[in-house]
Amino acid sequence: MSIEVKNITYTYMAKTPFERVALKNIDLTIEQGEFVAIIGHTGSGKSTLVQHLNALLTPTIGSVLVDGNDINTKNEAAKTARRKVGMVFQYPEHQLFEETVYEDIAFGPHNMGLSEELVENHVKKAMEFVNLDFAEYKDRSPFQLSGGQMRRVAIAGVIALNPQYLILDEPTAGLDPVGRKDLFKKIQQIHKKEKIAIVLVSHNMDDVAALADRIIVMNHGEITIDAKPKQAFSQIEKITEAGLAVPHMTALLEQLKQKGLAVDTTPLTLSAGVDSILAAIRRRK
Repeated sequence: MSIEVKNITYTYMAKTPFERVALKNIDLTIEQGEFVAIIGHTGSGKSTLVQHLNALLTPTIGSVLVDGNDINTKNEAAKTARRKVGMVFQYPEHQLFEETVYEDIAFGPHNMGLSEELVENHVKKAMEFVNLDFAEYKDRSPFQLSGGQMRRVAIAGVIALNPQYLILDEPTAGLDPVGRKDLFKKIQQIHKKEKIAIVLVSHNMDDVAALADRIIVMNHGEITIDAKPKQAFSQIEKITEAGLAVPHMTALLEQLKQKGLAVDTTPLTLSAGVDSILAAIRRRK
């Protein structure tokens, strides 16, 4: 069970004077249950890449397979495969369009041909996941909710599809720190509980260091790093070339090392970094 990206190249406005190659020879496999973060500067190709994972874009060259099915073919197997991949855009509240919260979240399950009873079960489960009380919110207009609540409704609409692969393109953009922390906590919960694959596109290095178990760095339409977080962020030269910064803890540990403290620079979180600093100080005594 996996998403396989096989040697894809994508060109915007191909065969025109304005053509631009956005992706170059991308090979990538995302296994079910993984938590993968894709990072890169603006224009690096990360959003273009994830839009290929559920056939929002069709590769100029190459193919994308979901559980062995080419999702860009026109058959029932491809249609079923595409439904396994849910996408939450950068401002998911822009995905809202129905008159009530219930109807918006139920739109996807209805299109899957589910019975009304199953649709309601999917909606209730999705609303519970995003902390929206079913009885209180189901009949309200999504456009009369707060920005944070609208975002939760939009995410619930994707969760209601029961995706096996969940793509999140900068899902916390514009949220305050509390809202961002709450959303990531929920994403971690569904990842662990449902064993679905999470693909997170983000520019926040501290977030991806804390959440992901695999980091993919993109630069000029190519993958330059594909490794576990510690190994990825230890490649500081490539990170810098990609126009990115390392997590704050990594930067601090590197500075201490340059000042002469023999500290392990691989920790990424605050607690692990503090332990590394204390261990280095004890060794000096």
